[in-house]
Amino acid sequence: MGLIVFITVFASVLPATVVAEDSVEVRAVDHSGPGVIATQNERTYVASWQPSTVSVAIAADHGTYDVCLKTELNDGSTTTLECQRLQNTSVGSEQRVNFDIARWPGNATGEQVLTTVVRPSDGGSPAAQASRTITVLATEGDADGDNLGNKREVERGTSVLVTDTDTDGLTDGDEVNRYETDPTNTDSDSDELSDGVEVNELGSNPTEKDTDSDGLVDGAEATTYGTDPTVGDTDGDNLDDGPEVNTYETNPTVTDTDGDGLADGPEVNVHETDPTAADTDGDGLNDGEETNRYETNPTKSDTDGDGLNDGREVTVIGTNPNRGDTDGDGRGDGTEVDAGTDPSSTVGSVLRSLGIDARFSMLALVVGGGALVILTVLAVLGGVVLSKRYAHFLSSNSRVGRYLQRREKRETDTVSDAETLTQPQVEELLDDEARVLKLLDESDGQLRQSAVVEGTGWSKSKVSRVLSQMDEEGVVKKINVGRENLIIRPENVPEHARSPFEES
Repeated sequence: MGLIVFITVFASVLPATVVAEDSVEVRAVDHSGPGVIATQNERTYVASWQPSTVSVAIAADHGTYDVCLKTELNDGSTTTLECQRLQNTSVGSEQRVNFDIARWPGNATGEQVLTTVVRPSDGGSPAAQASRTITVLATEGDADGDNLGNKREVERGTSVLVTDTDTDGLTDGDEVNRYETDPTNTDSDSDELSDGVEVNELGSNPTEKDTDSDGLVDGAEATTYGTDPTVGDTDGDNLDDGPEVNTYETNPTVTDTDGDGLADGPEVNVHETDPTAADTDGDGLNDGEETNRYETNPTKSDTDGDGLNDGREVTVIGTNPNRGDTDGDGRGDGTEVDAGTDPSSTVGSVLRSLGIDARFSMLALVVGGGALVILTVLAVLGGVVLSKRYAHFLSSNSRVGRYLQRREKRETDTVSDAETLTQPQVEELLDDEARVLKLLDESDGQLRQSAVVEGTGWSKSKVSRVLSQMDEEGVVKKINVGRENLIIRPENVPEHARSPFEES
């Protein structure tokens, strides 16, 4: 590191030495030009590598004089910088002598005494002289100790005498050499945070407005929203802070803004619910309960379309909000509530417990299926509980069941116009298993499990659960084909896929 040199020019001029036969006075010594870096406490700081001008005001009697400018070298010797001749024609008049110094001697840096000497041109002792102390700054020196050399500070416009020119908490040297910030600007990236605060307190980038690229400037994150300017998603809810503030109006420091049991990110990206409203569809169940507990649609107030809000079904009536006809009696829950009947306890529910499809039971009763009516009445009045074997006997997987299906089809063809008009209403009230069977009928008795998801609009988990139950009950067969299950009515299962123990 080069030597840092200070040259201080004192405001007062030392007493001049006056020759007896002449009257000569050095009245002022001024320093100016690009080389003068600063004047502080009556001291002048001069850059040794830049030009400057020393102007000396002299009052003298009539005559000719030599005016010389001298300084001391670092080794203690004295050198003459320049001499000029002054011709004074008016007694007592003041004249100026200017010395243009292109560059200070390399060995004349630091604190220097600059002396002006006036003597008669014909020789003899000095008629007058005056001295000032100045500070000459060396090129590679570091006057303020901020690890930024004098010349580089002058080039960048920083102060050679102040460690932190812009008072932002970072030294000029660190700003230039380490952080690449502007040592003359407190907030280099204009993000409303000083460079020192970003580096020393927050760990953000003082040259980037938005360090974490989340859509919020660092200053707003730190002073307005209380978020972390170095983390895109402060609360870890899978929504960046910027979208939370600017798009969804959620709290970027709280995972679940509306406290409904669903994080803001899944509400927006998965469930398409409102992360600022606990009950998006206003059905009396909050979004978390609908998604995690009841598996209802949190964006639809009446998931099963039975005319009853999901919340009312769960908390008041006790019906299934995913099944339009909870008891499987062929009458929708809403219709039963309006009629004053119990939507969760009817003959239809008994038939379902025996494995008989609700559509089939209704149609059988309408067209006079006498045998089935007798069986049903006996079951209800006598408390007969059929075993799983007899339930299977009446199911579509048995000969009797298949016979009854064929009979149903024949009798359906002769149903009166009035009965035909009521059929669409029954189909709208199908329960989960009936909806799957309807899809199977429409697909010639078999379809892939993914088609059930698309046809019902249910979640994959619900489809899997319903199909597994139906498979256990023998209503359908699940056959694994590659990566997916093929759903088939039992009677449509090909012989090569049947178990050797199954009924032929």
